[in-house]
Amino acid sequence: MEPESLHIGRDAGVEMIVAIDSTLRGPALGGCRWRCYPDSAAARRDALDLARAMTRKAALAGLALGGGKTVVVGDPRERTREQLLAVGAFVDTLEGRYIVAADMGTGQEEMAVMAERTRHVSGLPLRVGGCGDPGPFTAHGVQLAMEAALAHLGLSLEGAKVAIQGVGHVGSVLLLRLLECGANLVVADPDPKALRELPDEVQVVEPEQITRLECDVFSPCGPPGVIGSRLAREIRCRVICGAANNPLAQLEVGAQLAQRGVLYVPDFLANAGGIIHLATALEGGDDAASRAHLSVIPENLERVLALTQSQRVDPATAAEQLALSALAASDQS
Repeated sequence: MEPESLHIGRDAGVEMIVAIDSTLRGPALGGCRWRCYPDSAAARRDALDLARAMTRKAALAGLALGGGKTVVVGDPRERTREQLLAVGAFVDTLEGRYIVAADMGTGQEEMAVMAERTRHVSGLPLRVGGCGDPGPFTAHGVQLAMEAALAHLGLSLEGAKVAIQGVGHVGSVLLLRLLECGANLVVADPDPKALRELPDEVQVVEPEQITRLECDVFSPCGPPGVIGSRLAREIRCRVICGAANNPLAQLEVGAQLAQRGVLYVPDFLANAGGIIHLATALEGGDDAASRAHLSVIPENLERVLALTQSQRVDPATAAEQLALSALAASDQS
């Protein structure tokens, strides 16, 4: 399926890209990713890929939303208030076809500034009547997916060795949840600030080591595309399940992992907790309603695993088929 539209603007010294992948099921919702890119072409590819994943994430979770994404090219550490207002104004030009939320490099406070220029924003701070940070719900959903995947293999989180790649906004919350479940954790992050004040029982390794460890679960919680063909041939884990969007460099990598007996939990299945929380809030629901809806994540994993058996496909392909079926049903209604 081709994306619906791509919108590019420049104001206040930053390039802004909004990709709208689909509005078949409702307005496109997706976070604002603010990071440095090697060039504009790379930023636009990332926006389109991330928007596509958001479409599938919403469809698989049964939400009345489509998929979109904002990418802002720049260093978030040098961001200005004027730039945030410019992004809000740019989003507003889309007249509600796209709803912006937080993502890598942005958070609740940035959304509050954007909201001064557009009402098409979700995930505002509680102090201004918003639904708060969706990150903890993303982490909770990943935990549920990880538990379900391990249970499918006859294992448990208690005593499992989990290697987390990236302990930023979501990864740090996931880390604490896994510790509470009795998992043994090894983590890596290129940002030294992210590794400060970790619990004593957490082992820290260099970023280049985290993918080489023998473990029960490898949990990518950082940038996209970290699992390519080479890593798929070499990785030593039983399950891959994390919060990162688009961790597979290509869809075909999913088949490589399956051939080696590695259970890959599709990213847009595992990390749907955040968009579930935002969708629930948009419909007037509270945190309890969001947590209740998270049960769709392990349920969807069971659907995916059933399809892998009946159709003899890998989990990444099965999840794609289920999401596209939901979209097709919306197109016909």
